[in-house]
Amino acid sequence: MKRSFKGLRLSVGPEDTYDAVIIGAGIGGLICANLLACNGLRVLLVEQHYMVGGYCSTFRRKGYTFDAATHFYPLLGNPTTITGKLLKDLGITTGWVKMDPVDQFHFPDGSKFSVSADYEIYLAELKAEFPSESQALDRFFFDVRETYRLGLLYYFRGRNTSRLDPYRDLTVRQVLDRYFQDSKLKLLLTADGPHWGAPPCRTSFVFDSMLRLSYFLGNYYPSGGSQVFSDEIAQRFEEKGGHVLTNSLVKRILVKDKTVCGVEIETGPMSRRYKKQIRAEVVISNADQLQTLEQMLGTEHLDPTYMASVRSLRPSYPCFLTHIGLKDISSEVLCEAQGYYWNSWDPDQMGCNGLKFKLFVPTLFEPRMAPPGGHVLIIQKVIDMDYYATDNWASHKTTIEQYIMDNLQQVIPGISEKIVVKTSASALTSYNFTLNYRGAMLGWEMSPDQLGENRTGVVGPIKGLYFTGHWVQPGGGITPVIVSAMQAAEAVLK
Repeated sequence: MKRSFKGLRLSVGPEDTYDAVIIGAGIGGLICANLLACNGLRVLLVEQHYMVGGYCSTFRRKGYTFDAATHFYPLLGNPTTITGKLLKDLGITTGWVKMDPVDQFHFPDGSKFSVSADYEIYLAELKAEFPSESQALDRFFFDVRETYRLGLLYYFRGRNTSRLDPYRDLTVRQVLDRYFQDSKLKLLLTADGPHWGAPPCRTSFVFDSMLRLSYFLGNYYPSGGSQVFSDEIAQRFEEKGGHVLTNSLVKRILVKDKTVCGVEIETGPMSRRYKKQIRAEVVISNADQLQTLEQMLGTEHLDPTYMASVRSLRPSYPCFLTHIGLKDISSEVLCEAQGYYWNSWDPDQMGCNGLKFKLFVPTLFEPRMAPPGGHVLIIQKVIDMDYYATDNWASHKTTIEQYIMDNLQQVIPGISEKIVVKTSASALTSYNFTLNYRGAMLGWEMSPDQLGENRTGVVGPIKGLYFTGHWVQPGGGITPVIVSAMQAAEAVLK
């Protein structure tokens, strides 16, 4: 896939001085770079991978294009939302395919529920399925709507209010138990919870409500796939005078008199790598937070209390992914098969095989991701695991992939004969490509005790250092990450 941005040639390299250097060309780094360049700053964006996008990127195998991780984008195709409007203002022209139904859930008893993209239809279908819980559903969704509005004000716009206090410390599990008795309904209302990378007993009800209602403002898939979207953001950045340097690693953040003064990078063609110091008064990290602080910056520049608070945070689960290219299989079969598959009625068991997996078929929305007559199937499985206790990653990968394929064969009998290409990515794969701590899928958990003031802000602990991305406020997910980029750019420009 030919990328739409040029990038700096490694044989030439970056200039000696910039106004700002951004570490990591994930979506947070890309958006922040654009916003700074729009305001006249000379910005260098440094990315260790050979492509931009981070989790919002793609790769190709035998003519099939696979999304590396992220596969749906709430709000971005709706120009009336904060993030949709921002993309329009930045000149992003990527098309968006609206997803309807938003998702499907397959339950342990063999039944299925499809989530309509129309809120009123969704609520009516819930009440029809669970008539005895109708009044409880009204009370529950009253709280969901209230926390959605208050959460947007607080987490996205920085406007705190005491009206949020009754909900601020609640988990999804606590609210479900407060309103409902039916275990199937409770599972249904959090059956898509694995996208948070944490069980409902540790997921913020406020943050969950914000995403839950955002579905009904539009859940989208990018035309051409995730890489097209990421590459266009990089292209717009270059058009504003920005520089994108891939295949390069920031080794150190340089500090003088407790103030950032630049970075040292490792760059150049693989046959003749070299280190180069670049002067800059501002450094913004869209990279892994612990690596930024402990390795790039160095703890000698930091208050031990600050570092202890960061180290105490819990990362979200990693997500094991299996990418499959299919031929000679009908769209109808795959459309019916999409969604989350649950083995257990207890959603808190999602990381321990309570959730079998999620199936997603991007070619139902963008057929160009596969050769004519083909389809792409992406299988996701969140895993509650001890990353550092895994000493045989090859065996781990084989075991999980075999579990997935055995269960996939039960869902779609005969599918193994339709497979053209198959590849899997473990937590180690995620780490290797993104350097995310323990291969975390969404940075730190979005639990009540790790949000708001309990999560690192976009302004860093020393002058000139800033953060963006899913490790910092407001949290993980494509919309919060973009909001963090907006907040970081605003802080820099002030």
